[in-house]
Formats: sequence, structure tokens, C-alpha cells
Amino acid sequence: MATELQQLLADCQQLQQSFSTILLSSVNQQGQPLVSYAPYIEFSGSFYIFVSTLSEHTNNMLANPVASAMFIEDEHSAKNLYARKRAVLQMNVHQIDLDSKIAQAVFEQMRQELGNTIELLRSLADFKLLELRPQQGRFVVGFGKAYDWDVAAGTLKHVSAEELAKKKS
Repeated sequence: MATELQQLLADCQQLQQSFSTILLSSVNQQGQPLVSYAPYIEFSGSFYIFVSTLSEHTNNMLANPVASAMFIEDEHSAKNLYARKRAVLQMNVHQIDLDSKIAQAVFEQMRQELGNTIELLRSLADFKLLELRPQQGRFVVGFGKAYDWDVAAGTLKHVSAEELAKKKS
């Protein structure tokens, strides 16, 4: 079973790493949800996005510093649209000082992975660097195949219908 879970964790990480953009869900101050996306990089166990305060999702995350992120299998390669592989993460959001050493390292990696557009965006005053720190997640690979993802520990644990029923009661 451990080998199977290790392979599933590798599959989960491969799915996440196959994307250059991250699907984000944020909540405004009235509690209304918003889904959006942003190009991202992964650096030292966190995800980093460079986003404009002209965007609603940026202001949502600055005012309410939590977000949910999803990486999902393409519809065209999915065997069943109801059972697309997907990884969902709950994140804490932190604004990073643009003059910090971490920001400089993140910007260099962004330039390498996302292209030179980052240099243009850095010249604009409305852009903020946000760190999205994964707290917990879930990886779904099919019907009855959902796993709680402990991101920090790098482990998966199968979620059964019985366990979900216990959590709800």
C-alpha cells in the first residue's frame, strides 16, 4: 500500500507541476466567491503569483488572506468527465516585500519559467507579489479514489465514505 501511495503522491505532484498557471478561488469581504487564475512558480514549498491590484482576486486575497487552488486534468485526456484527476489545495496568502531577497529570487525564477513579461510587470506600481502557502489538500483520481494530501509531510491518506460521514456529523 505504501508503494501505491508513493506513486499516487508522485502523480499528484506531476499533475500540479505540469501547469504554469494556477486556478484560484478567493472570497471578497461580503463572502462572495470568485474564481480566477494567474501564472505561478513554485519556490521553497510555496506558490508565488505576481498580480495586479486592479484585479478583484488580488484585492480579495489581500483583504481575506486565504485562497483555494486547483490543478485539474484536461477534459480531452480524461477518461470520464465526472472523474477528472484533480488536486485542490487550501492556501494561506502572504504579501511579499518587493525589495526582499526572497522577492529577487522569485522574480529570477519567474523570468526563467514564465518569460520576460515579468520585467514589464515589475515596472507597474499596481502589481503585488503574493506567496500562497499550501496548508492541506485533496487529490482525486477517480470514483472512490480521493486522498487527503498533507503537503508539509508529503503524504496522502485515502478518504473513505465512512470517514467523510463522520466528519459531517
